[in-house]
Amino acid sequence: MNLQYWKNNISGLLVVGGFLIAVTLFTSVIPSVDLLSSDSSIFGVIFTYLTYSAGKQGFLITLAALVVAIAIKTPNRKRLLMLMVQLGVLLVLSFGAKSLLKKVTQSPRPYTEALTQLHLVDSPQDFYHLDTPDQNAVIAQASQSVSHWRTIHWQGETDYSFPSGHTVFVALCLFFFGGLFVQRKQYLALSVLFVWALGVAYSRLWLGMHRPEDLMGSALVVGIIAMFIPAPSSRLP
Repeated sequence: MNLQYWKNNISGLLVVGGFLIAVTLFTSVIPSVDLLSSDSSIFGVIFTYLTYSAGKQGFLITLAALVVAIAIKTPNRKRLLMLMVQLGVLLVLSFGAKSLLKKVTQSPRPYTEALTQLHLVDSPQDFYHLDTPDQNAVIAQASQSVSHWRTIHWQGETDYSFPSGHTVFVALCLFFFGGLFVQRKQYLALSVLFVWALGVAYSRLWLGMHRPEDLMGSALVVGIIAMFIPAPSSRLP
């Protein structure tokens, strides 16, 4: 690996490292989420739309907004093209690694433990022995005891837990866009991006979709992949 490429990526790696530390700290301080508790609608709305912003419902909108933000500040078209190539490679490799790891680890989502507590399945693993219609039927039964702000997400995501795809996207944005914001001294933009990233991460815990280790693992996956992706020269404007 060319040392210069690593130096060009170091700002983004530091931002991802900061995110990893922040997630470790807040998950060790904030009490565990009780998925069977009744929660107010305002939290449900906030965490639902935060999770949508990094999920299939809205990640393209988020990505487009961030690309426009850096494109405006990148007058050199050649550098912008190179940046987009780097972003595309990161997206493909990161989500490819996420899909592979889910299949290999087969870690049940936290909400399957709630389904077990409600005696709707015998164990979290048993939930994955059901076909999709039966899985959704079990979750529908759980909606009598669980906030619908949670169950609407459970029915939409019945795959495995590790790593978090939403957090992979968040960590990728922190590395790529956050790194550029650091290099360009756009600290307000960096702060907004960082707060959004933490909000998405916590939304995945609150909704019962992931555990803290899923979030941390996602950041590590992106960080490791990013170390080996050449970055455009920082000498270009």
